[in-house]
Amino acid sequence: MSNQENAKVNTRRAILLRAYLVFGIVLVFGFSVLFTAAKLQLGADEDFSKEMQQKNTRTIDVKAIRGNIYAADGSLLATSVPRYNMVFDAMANGLTKDTFRKYIDSLSLLMAYEFKERNAAEWKGYFTGLRSRKSRYAVVVKDQGYDVVKKMKSWPLIRKGKFKGGFWFDEQGKRLYFMGDLAKRTIGYSKQGVYVGLEGAFDSLLRGTDGQRMEQRMPGNIWRPMQTGNGKDPVNGYDIVTTLDVNLQDVAQNALQRVLASNEADHGCAVVMEVKTGAIKAMANLKRNEKGEYVEVLNYAVDEFEEPGSTFKLVSTMALLEDGYAKPTDSVDVQGGEVKMYGETMKDATKPNKRILTLQESFEKSSNVGISKLVLKHYAKQPEKFVNHAFRLGLHFKPDFDIRTPNNPLIKTKKSKNWYNTTLPWMSIGYETKISPLQMLMLYNAVANNGKMMRPYMVSEIRHEGKLIKNISPEVVNEKICSDKTLSALKSMMEGVVDHGTATNLRNENYQVAGKTGTAKIAKGKAYAEGSYKASFAGYFPAQNPQYSIIVVINEPKKGTIYGALVAGPVFKDIADKIYSSSLKIQPVAGKTGDPQIPEILKGSTAKTKQVLNLLNISSMLDSGTQSEWVSGSKKGFAVLLKPAQVKQGLLPEFKGMGLRDAIVWLEQHKISVSSEGYGRIVSQSIPAGTAISKVTQIHLTLQPF
Repeated sequence: MSNQENAKVNTRRAILLRAYLVFGIVLVFGFSVLFTAAKLQLGADEDFSKEMQQKNTRTIDVKAIRGNIYAADGSLLATSVPRYNMVFDAMANGLTKDTFRKYIDSLSLLMAYEFKERNAAEWKGYFTGLRSRKSRYAVVVKDQGYDVVKKMKSWPLIRKGKFKGGFWFDEQGKRLYFMGDLAKRTIGYSKQGVYVGLEGAFDSLLRGTDGQRMEQRMPGNIWRPMQTGNGKDPVNGYDIVTTLDVNLQDVAQNALQRVLASNEADHGCAVVMEVKTGAIKAMANLKRNEKGEYVEVLNYAVDEFEEPGSTFKLVSTMALLEDGYAKPTDSVDVQGGEVKMYGETMKDATKPNKRILTLQESFEKSSNVGISKLVLKHYAKQPEKFVNHAFRLGLHFKPDFDIRTPNNPLIKTKKSKNWYNTTLPWMSIGYETKISPLQMLMLYNAVANNGKMMRPYMVSEIRHEGKLIKNISPEVVNEKICSDKTLSALKSMMEGVVDHGTATNLRNENYQVAGKTGTAKIAKGKAYAEGSYKASFAGYFPAQNPQYSIIVVINEPKKGTIYGALVAGPVFKDIADKIYSSSLKIQPVAGKTGDPQIPEILKGSTAKTKQVLNLLNISSMLDSGTQSEWVSGSKKGFAVLLKPAQVKQGLLPEFKGMGLRDAIVWLEQHKISVSSEGYGRIVSQSIPAGTAISKVTQIHLTLQPF
């Protein structure tokens, strides 16, 4: 074969080879396309399938509705309501230029009528500007209620919906509080996304559980809920019913604010507790801000652990009585109200009018020297025994209260690093300790409750959608804080504080108060600040049948007096007066309409007895028709028969059967010093009736319960 023929053959072979190669490539590509299509058709390409699915479906959270908080009477304190933000998408797919121009004028007029921050021309300019800037999802107005939203949904453009008009409403949950600033810190609120107060303490119940919903993208970028098994309905929050009394809270907060302002104090608190149950009926906490206004910032009643001052003398006196080291009538030399102890000076707030005081008088007059000398005398060699009394009262533990606190109390022991020789005497009068107002109230409430210490609580019920889930009952934390004999003495002393001690300004004609005043220097750093004091009063009423206990603490009063009775006392009195006036009811005797329950009438002042009977709408008549300074009473039909109890001029009367207050008034008028023990009515007197008054300088009265 010639060279020319060989060349032609090679050319044909090359062409044929290239043809086979191209065909092979096309064939491989074709198989690849078919294989890929098959994979897609069969769902084998899971990644791609998931990507497509994610673009067309979504899972959104469905918020649970937060539970309500109620007062004791069922009135609403806090609730969650839907609120709406109006949003405008200026580039919505269905919003044409012609549609926008056609309706924007009328929409702007309606907007100007409802939202007066802009006139119609300004609203039109606002919307036109969003349109020209191609803004997406601009929030136009915020926080609107359903009634406004319902009306707006009928307006031009808005009624066309999200995609044709560009407007829609984004629902937001909003927490509403119906008491304003009343109990604001106690009920709680959201602080930087974290709830405080009861809102925080019961957040896990109140917030409920959010649900989830699957949605699918539809033509026009519309999302529609999918009916799948993957969704989860939200569980709305539980409701809590509190023990708070709205009226008492109002009185407590206003009284506290008034006293804080008049004394230019820094902050303070007032707490009202129901004696038998431990239920908190009111809790007010106020602090002065930079503008001089008093607002709720911190819960001082629960969180502030500081030196309580003289209200702690109840612990010291209880220890002395319970250990048998002293009786109310035992004497102590107060040395003019000033004495050196281990190189430090112990002083009384006011100089006593006599050198020798009994334990009872030391308590009633709040003698620092008297109480500390007795404690030092009996516990100097065994301080642990004294400290153990505070431990048995639970003062070293923070209360198991509904509202938690990160802070802790302090009761020193002999093993403490900062225990000094002076610690015991100063601890006995309320220094070198850290105790919260709520702790101190628990103690005083226990005395009022015949020694039974109750757990303070503020939530009485948990409900869900109207159904009772849990009823929270009163809880005893200490069945008996001390013996009945000690309790009787302590009650007598606390009554004496008001009747003729440091809190006589709280004495009144309608009901008897028992309690203890407190005045303490405030430590700032390692030293006590000059002129910086805390004034307090803790007590209960009515003394003979205690229903409520109250503590009031005022920090750093700067104007006028600093003493507990004069600074904290008026708050106590305002609250107690309100409770007394609103709770005074005479119930009919069963089966006898119009026949009132006639209370037992002790021998006492004629004028005061008639005043109380008139207040109770009970008729009274004087047996002989003659006037008498004192009377005793007995039931006669629907009225009270008052029998004269004559008092002979110049002679000591018979006090048996009287209440302590009337006896004290008479004796003080005749300049006769009084001491007493027990509570209830007088059953005996140390000086017999008929003794010439000129021969009597002091008398001791013994009382027993009714």
